[in-house]
This record gives sequence, structure tokens and C-alpha cells, in this order.
Amino acid sequence: MSPIAWFKVDDHLYSHPKWLTLPKGARALWVTAGSWCSGQLLDGFIPSGVLSMLGGTRSEAMHLVNNGLWREVKDGYRFHDWSAYQPTKKDVMDKRAKDAERLRAWRERKDANRDEKGA
Repeated sequence: MSPIAWFKVDDHLYSHPKWLTLPKGARALWVTAGSWCSGQLLDGFIPSGVLSMLGGTRSEAMHLVNNGLWREVKDGYRFHDWSAYQPTKKDVMDKRAKDAERLRAWRERKDANRDEKGA
């Protein structure tokens, strides 16, 4: 199983002025979309067509745009400064490759140790 990509949320989000002015639906959309983007490795891009799947509306998305948390882009929306705060697809893929190599090396050592003891 590949390591999970995480969506990081600041522990002071609850008191940020941008957050406080958002309706609850827009807040829910922001968190849900962040989780979805991380899992899909889309580097903060939310296609317009997935808003309803994520439980959101265009109106809620526009609240996020108007408060500077998202940008409206061709065919959807993009989290503001995703790569400054979240692992990018490259970061996640690099970590997965390093973890796979570490696991491969560990298994190789384990097999070598087993073979030495069995000989």
C-alpha cells in the first residue's frame, strides 16, 4: 500500500479572519476539497465538475475565491499557495519511491539474514 498523502490544516484556522467570514458550507467545501485534492495528487486543483460530489456549490466555491482561499482557473478552482503549505504530487511520489526502496532494502537484508541462519 502506498503512503497516504495528507492535507495539512493550520491549528489556528478556526480563528483566521478569512475563515471567520465564510459560511459553514464554504468551510466544509474547503476542507473536503483539500482532502480530495491531496488524495488525488492534483496539487490543489478542483475541477468544477466535482464540486457537487464534494458536497459543495458554485456559490460556496465563489465565497472561497472572494476570500482569497481559492483562485478561479480554467475548468475549475485552485487552492491559493498549495505548494507552500501542502505536499505536492512530486513530494508525495518522491517519498513513496524512497519508502519503497527502503522497504526493498530491508526485505533484502531480512532474506540474507534468514539465509545465513539457515545455512
